[in-house]
Amino acid sequence: MKAVQRVVASHCAFCLILALLACLALPQPSAAQGNVITYGQTVEGRVTNESFRTVYAFQGQQGEIIDAVMRRLDGNLDPALLLLDSANTLIGRDDDGADALNAALNAVVLPRTETYFLVATRFGQAQGTTTGRYSLRLERIGVAADPALEAETFPLRYDQSAVRELNDAQPQHVYTFAALRGDLITIRMTRISGDLDAVLILADAEGKVLLINDETPDRRGTLDAAILEWRVPFTASYLLVATRFGGESGNTRGAYSLLLSRVPPDQLGLSLERAILLDPGARVVGRISGEAVRRYYLIQGQAGALIDVQVTRTRGNLDPTLALFSADLAPLTEQTEGVRGQSARIVGYRLPRDGEYILIVSRFNAEAGITEGEYILQLTVR
Repeated sequence: MKAVQRVVASHCAFCLILALLACLALPQPSAAQGNVITYGQTVEGRVTNESFRTVYAFQGQQGEIIDAVMRRLDGNLDPALLLLDSANTLIGRDDDGADALNAALNAVVLPRTETYFLVATRFGQAQGTTTGRYSLRLERIGVAADPALEAETFPLRYDQSAVRELNDAQPQHVYTFAALRGDLITIRMTRISGDLDAVLILADAEGKVLLINDETPDRRGTLDAAILEWRVPFTASYLLVATRFGGESGNTRGAYSLLLSRVPPDQLGLSLERAILLDPGARVVGRISGEAVRRYYLIQGQAGALIDVQVTRTRGNLDPTLALFSADLAPLTEQTEGVRGQSARIVGYRLPRDGEYILIVSRFNAEAGITEGEYILQLTVR
């Protein structure tokens, strides 16, 4: 990683102080912060004096090799990019790698299967003075071999099929994958040959069984197995056992393909079934338009908790509205405060019971409305 070289020699001491201050000011990462980036995705953001860094979470597998590039789009922004693990350990840092005023982390090997965090900021972070818009792109460019890991489990990655065979000598295969809280994931085990009667067993990292399925709900009458759009409860690594009916005592055999996928981030929130999980303290962004006049969010709460919700327009002419419903869509409350045409708030609503609630962000007059634009949504529990 290259050191910052564009400052003149008389300012070297000042630059060193800023770098040390930036290292001491590492953010405490959390997937609940609401910003997620996936391999192959480019996101955009803005660095200002009021908001000088944004944290993006992504799931990484042990041995994956990644590239991340942060590019200035406007202003005088001097980008800086940090890579942290879930323990807030600095894995990589750059403020000068792509060219003079961009930042890049190249060919970084991820040490563990877990959630990682990219911090998009500026040189000097809180002490910096540059501002502007940026783009951030994350790429997975390869995988470093790990024979010890492969001997016990197989890493499973989104949208990459695994093909193997089950028989009496090998009645099951164990896979591991990482997922973020709130993801909606689908796992399909499809028979390719033989009379294999497929079974899927999903467990947490400690081996506690979460789900077992030996059929495909949307493809009845087959010998395949599937888990459809399961909402991930915690950001963590998970175990998946691909086996056959009866396990070691079973008598079917054959080849299968295994595919792990998830609902793309831009498809979340467009329907009740695909509501976005909204955690306390999270700041999530969204957009209301003529094509999508509502965004659905899922809140998990306890009886007696007081919640505050605020939606604030950040771009366009959106006149936002808020409404809270029970899990069966019985109306509970609507916005009680806010600035007409700019924001809407639900303040001090007491949840009547333990369980899930649905929050809908829309616009004034919904389908009949004419405003549209982007917003920030935040939930506070007290």
